[in-house]
Amino acid sequence: MSNALAVVKAARDKGALVFANIENLEAKVELYKTEVTSITFTEKDFHVINRKYMPNKAAVDRIGEACGVQFIQSACRVITETRDDPLCGKRAVYCAEAQGKVRMPDGSWRTSTVDEYEFDPALRAMLDKNVTELNEKTKPVVTRVIMEYTRIARQRAATGARSRVIRQLTGMPTAFEKAEIAKPFVFTRIVQNTDYILKTPEGRAMATAQALNMDVASLFGARKAELPPASDNPNVPDDFQEAEATELEPESQNDTANLAEQAAADEPDFPSDDSEAKAQQKETEFDRLTRTLEEYMTYKDALDVKTPSGTNPYKLAMEELDSKTATVESRQKMIGRVRTFLINKKVQGVA
Repeated sequence: MSNALAVVKAARDKGALVFANIENLEAKVELYKTEVTSITFTEKDFHVINRKYMPNKAAVDRIGEACGVQFIQSACRVITETRDDPLCGKRAVYCAEAQGKVRMPDGSWRTSTVDEYEFDPALRAMLDKNVTELNEKTKPVVTRVIMEYTRIARQRAATGARSRVIRQLTGMPTAFEKAEIAKPFVFTRIVQNTDYILKTPEGRAMATAQALNMDVASLFGARKAELPPASDNPNVPDDFQEAEATELEPESQNDTANLAEQAAADEPDFPSDDSEAKAQQKETEFDRLTRTLEEYMTYKDALDVKTPSGTNPYKLAMEELDSKTATVESRQKMIGRVRTFLINKKVQGVA
C-alpha cells in the first residue's frame, strides 16, 4: 500500500471526512506524486444557513489549495445586473462566474464547467429580517443590512462561484451538519515529484539555473541571435565568414516550406458541425440546474413536509433528481417551485 493511500485510509478509519477517490488516488507517472492534506475547522470558518454550515471565503481558499484547484482567470468574473420587481424594487444583483481545473493522476488536467452564483443583497436582507415586501414601513428595518451586504456582495458572489467549482471537482457537499465540522477534513492533490525530477541531469540543471536566475533555454542549446552579414564585419577572417555562411545556409532552405504553409493558411476553413458543441452546452446547462436543485435540497427540514394539497415538496424534488427522463425545462420548473415554496415559507438564506 502506498504512503498516501495509507494516510487517507487511516484518517477515514478515525472518523475524518475524506474527499478523495480511493480507487484513483495515486499518480500514474513518476513526474507526479499524491499529497494528502488534513484541515481542522472551527465554527468561525462557516456560515450558518438554516442550521447548515457552509464554508466561508477563508475556508474555501484553504480547501481549494488542499485539492490543488487552479482557477482559470479568463473564466472568472463578477458582473452587476440591475433588476426591478414588485417584491424588492430596483436594486443591484451581483453575478459571478468561475471555472477551475485539477491535475489528474496521469498528469492531465480535468477542467470544470463554468459555474455561476448570484448574490442579491436586498433579497438576502429581506429574508434574514423576515420582510416579505420592501415598502416605506419595512425599509428602515432592512436598509442597514442591505448596505452591509452590498459592501461585501462582490466578494460573496465570487466566493460562491469558486465554492461551486471546488464542489464540482471534489464531490464535496454544499453544507455540513454541526457534528461534521468538528471532524478533520482530508483532501488530496497531484503535484510535481521534485525528488524524482532532481534525480535526472536535466532536472538538476533546470533547478540550478532557476536558483541562479539563469536563462534555462540556453542550457539546452537554444539558438543565439544571428551575426551580421560578412560584408559588415571586415575584421573577421574570410575562412570564418565562409564557415558561418555554411552554418546559416540550411535555414534558407526552409523558405519553400514556409511559403507552402502560408499558402495553406490562406485557404478558407471548412465550416464545422456545431451540433456536438450545442449538445455539450445543453448538457452543461442541465448539470448546472441539477447542482442548483441539489443545493435547495439541503433545506430538507423545510421541504420534507405535507402541504395542504397533500404533496411533499422534498419527495417531488427527489423524484425530479432521480428521473431518467428529466430535461432542462423540467429542472427549471422544479427549481422555481421549490424556491417559491421556501420563500413563501420565509426560510432564511434562500435567494
